[in-house]
Amino acid sequence: MTNSKNSKEIYELAEKIALDDFDKSEEQHEFSHTYTRKKKLFMEEMKLKDGQPQKKRKRHRMLIAAACLLIGMPTTVFGAVKVYNMIVQKQNYEVNVSATNKDTKKADKWYKLKIDKLPENMEAIDDSAMKYSFKDNYALGGFSFALWRVGGNSDFPTLYSKSYEEQEINGKKAVIIHRETGNKDLMFNRVIFLYFEEEGIMLQSYIGNDINEEQMIDVLGSISLEPTSKEKSSHISDYDKKYFSQEGKTTKVIPLKKDSKRLFHIGQKVPVTISMDQSQIEYVIEKVEVFDSIKDFKQENFNEMGLGRLSENQALDQARQLIPYRRDEYKVGNGKDSIDKLVESKLIHPKFVYLTTTVKNIGKQETEEIYMHPSIQVLKGKGNVWNYAGKDGIAERNIMTGEVDYLEPHGGGKSFYNIGSITPGQTVKVNLGYFVDEDKLDSIFLDALNYRGTGDTENMNAKHRWWFDIRQ
Repeated sequence: MTNSKNSKEIYELAEKIALDDFDKSEEQHEFSHTYTRKKKLFMEEMKLKDGQPQKKRKRHRMLIAAACLLIGMPTTVFGAVKVYNMIVQKQNYEVNVSATNKDTKKADKWYKLKIDKLPENMEAIDDSAMKYSFKDNYALGGFSFALWRVGGNSDFPTLYSKSYEEQEINGKKAVIIHRETGNKDLMFNRVIFLYFEEEGIMLQSYIGNDINEEQMIDVLGSISLEPTSKEKSSHISDYDKKYFSQEGKTTKVIPLKKDSKRLFHIGQKVPVTISMDQSQIEYVIEKVEVFDSIKDFKQENFNEMGLGRLSENQALDQARQLIPYRRDEYKVGNGKDSIDKLVESKLIHPKFVYLTTTVKNIGKQETEEIYMHPSIQVLKGKGNVWNYAGKDGIAERNIMTGEVDYLEPHGGGKSFYNIGSITPGQTVKVNLGYFVDEDKLDSIFLDALNYRGTGDTENMNAKHRWWFDIRQ
């Protein structure tokens, strides 16, 4: 993943991750073990609109609509429209759905989201059953659901909106919002609000580009809310205006000092304490290599997202040789009054950065299963510090995913990043690979074993951070 300011690629990734897990906890916290195991905890910082931390940057709303909605096309201003007990307003690129719930007695009722009809070859991506994708497009596109408990008067704004329409789905009025970006990146091109008035619950659904109109209506029409206990219910968030507020908090970033004790180098043996179970391991990056081809690497060890990104950008030929692709830079709009504008397009050669690493259990007990998801970050030096690279207000569309693009060993399916448990004294060789733009090779650092969020302040020198200088 590039660290270009406001990177649209990060919008896409943040959108996917935020929708996978939505918002089950407070904004500042140490992530739960369950969440950690799901994937890529460092994505917490990707929920920021910037795409990378800067000294001051806006934190998006907990909702993905606020976290990383994409930019829409301009339309005229519409007046308010009555939809059942909802009011819909559109102004420029924003659609606001207002709902009213006067029955406060419903606040202690709990429900399980039940879906009776799914497209063939589609499955839930985790146990929450709030995100569904096709098996051959795992964790991308599909359906993502969120349940909101409507307060007295609740406003649900959606930025970057192209248009909206009203429909009745299974006896319930729905507002279908169509979105369109100023560039090619838009994983979810529709947002739908479906109000369960009797339950006082608003269903918000993000619909992927890979879902056609018939599939969308079939699925939404089969949805019901089944009464259950709090323990067995789907995750329901109480409506809170601040999560939908257009003004986000600012996050302060404390840059990485060039002489920081949290900065390590290739070949250095680094003791690490994994916060979830206090496992003691020794982590070493033995070697870093750069390749122009992936033909000699096993197909099954590649993350589908990385290969998909190469395919989208036509950056891989049939001989599995990496070939130049066109990287676009956009001036980012605010999503409400302006949209993205292409400012530069250049031909860039991608490279495959291959890391040979070892993980040794130096503790006295077997570790729990370890999930390996170190991220590559692009940093720029200024004075005696390293900070996240990028240009203010510029989004970059490139092939860098921010994911581990290649992992050996790895788990299966939803547990791709799981390398298993390690017994005391055992050393496991772990090979990692990343697709990186050639002009960023001299600026890449590995943010390894980061299992925490950032809160209001991100200290790149914090004790739970392990940075490795892998510049080439």
